[in-house]
Amino acid sequence: MKKILFVCQANVGRSQMAEAFFNFHTGTQDASSAGVEDFREKYHHRSTMEIINTMLEKGIDISKQRINYLDQSMVKEADLIIVLCNKDLCPNFLLNSKKVIFREVKDPHQKSENIIRQIRDEIEKLTLKILNNSKNISGSLTRLVN
Repeated sequence: MKKILFVCQANVGRSQMAEAFFNFHTGTQDASSAGVEDFREKYHHRSTMEIINTMLEKGIDISKQRINYLDQSMVKEADLIIVLCNKDLCPNFLLNSKKVIFREVKDPHQKSENIIRQIRDEIEKLTLKILNNSKNISGSLTRLVN
């Protein structure tokens, strides 16, 4: 698989989970993640305990993952970019990339444990779909997640 970048608003929840699921299911470090807004200081460079604990329920420890702020070099280096937040939040350099696919997923911020689990499971299904489709097709990027 090529390098994949998952993007959400803050890189605290959705994209952190997607990165972890992708790397877990592939046994690689081919996925990375970033946020379109800089929340590194606010969250002390780490995801929230709610997100960490929800991922631990699946046997995946993301407590060492750091929050990343999206920059142009990340977009250049990625072969595929999956944006999980609202398109309106994205900078032009991301919007203008031909490697981007938008799959908006509800933000888990300040949601109940059950809602966070539902979002987590939706993200896992999305990453598994990307992996399964990438094995079967080599064409258009949009077919990877449709």
